[in-house]
Amino acid sequence: MTVALIDDQALGAVLRGELPAPLGRRPLATTGCWYVRLCQAVLSATERPGVLSRPFEELPEAHRRQAVDALVELPVQIELVSLRHLGPAIGRLRQRHSLNLLAGEAVAAAKHLGADVFLSTPSPMLEQALAIEGRTWARLL
Repeated sequence: MTVALIDDQALGAVLRGELPAPLGRRPLATTGCWYVRLCQAVLSATERPGVLSRPFEELPEAHRRQAVDALVELPVQIELVSLRHLGPAIGRLRQRHSLNLLAGEAVAAAKHLGADVFLSTPSPMLEQALAIEGRTWARLL
């Protein structure tokens, strides 16, 4: 079964126990940048929660603690590819596409894993690079 590479919003949903239907029973993976963005948002949330932290804030206390624990100790079934493996690929992708680090890592991880990418928000440059590199992407949420 093809791996689903999920962005920070989808990762947050999974950690809260809200598996988006299109992911089905696929093996899951995320990128370091997406994981770090979610950690920063949730673990340093202020009185003005944002799109990544608000869903955690709205959970009942016991469920929130469980979801934050899952964030802090990412479940082993969610793969996180090391930059040790992706660094060279990100560098080569930069020659072909005008991508920032976050998008470059996503394309490199998708290629490395042979994954389909699931995005929660539009990202035209990332979507175009994925298509050029032969990776499938779809929008979630």
